[in-house]
Amino acid sequence: MKKISCILLLLTFSIQAKLLDKVAGVINDKVYTLSDLKEIQSSIKSRKEIAGFVYSKNKYSVKDIFFHLRNSYIIRDKLSEQGIVISDERVEEQIVATKKRLNINQSILEQSLRDRGLSYEQYFELTREITEFNIFNRNIIAPLVNITDQEIKNLFYKESKNKNTFSFNYYLIDYVIDKKKLSKKDVKNLPKILSKYKINGILPGKIKSLVKNDLGNISDEDLPADIRKVLRSSSQDSFSKPITKGNDVHIFFLKKKELAESEEFKAAKNQIYARLFAKRSKNITNTWFNREALNYYILKNI
Repeated sequence: MKKISCILLLLTFSIQAKLLDKVAGVINDKVYTLSDLKEIQSSIKSRKEIAGFVYSKNKYSVKDIFFHLRNSYIIRDKLSEQGIVISDERVEEQIVATKKRLNINQSILEQSLRDRGLSYEQYFELTREITEFNIFNRNIIAPLVNITDQEIKNLFYKESKNKNTFSFNYYLIDYVIDKKKLSKKDVKNLPKILSKYKINGILPGKIKSLVKNDLGNISDEDLPADIRKVLRSSSQDSFSKPITKGNDVHIFFLKKKELAESEEFKAAKNQIYARLFAKRSKNITNTWFNREALNYYILKNI
């Protein structure tokens, strides 16, 4: 009899404790208590270390945690509408891949989580949340964010300490003449003379021996440094400044001048895109969540 009384007493205390645990919010049929929110808040530092792109705010109040849970609920619901459900098996695969990448076993992983104040079960659900968030960004947000290659190039050029990391592709016509046949004044005036020649097809007698070479498409990375420097300061559909090479004077007509992707740019491109995406998608994402939230029953009690 005493044993039954003790069990009933414990059950009573348990029920009272749950009743005393304030309901912080409701999303459709999902109830969140204040202790649910505070449990996440207490481990927010570790969550940010593991998934900083998911928990991106600098600080999280209890209210912030509720809105984070609201967003996570909406993400899971929208992915479900697309037929995407992150199963326990898929989460296990993600964790196995993480352990392999870090070269650790289950015991070391769990100890590392305990040191961070996280249980394995919490980490398991965090991994599910990370996977859902990545798919959400890729399937729903990314198509709404427009970032052009030119924007990426412009930012790369702006931030580059060495402007020479940008390269160009050209279509060049090389006009060549023996330097002995020209005075210094003639050399200086070549761009004007040839610009007129492009219009009327008439060459002055002293440059009748001018030779025209169609070099076709060429990258400035394949050109000598002195020619590259001259071409970089020249515009498309115009003549470059004359340059002397050996016994000849060269002047180039730039039929085409386009920015090309250098190896340095290719290495930085994904990182620059990610930065632009993170900045631009933030407002888009917030607007999207606030609009979608209108389709749910949401009660906030904090």
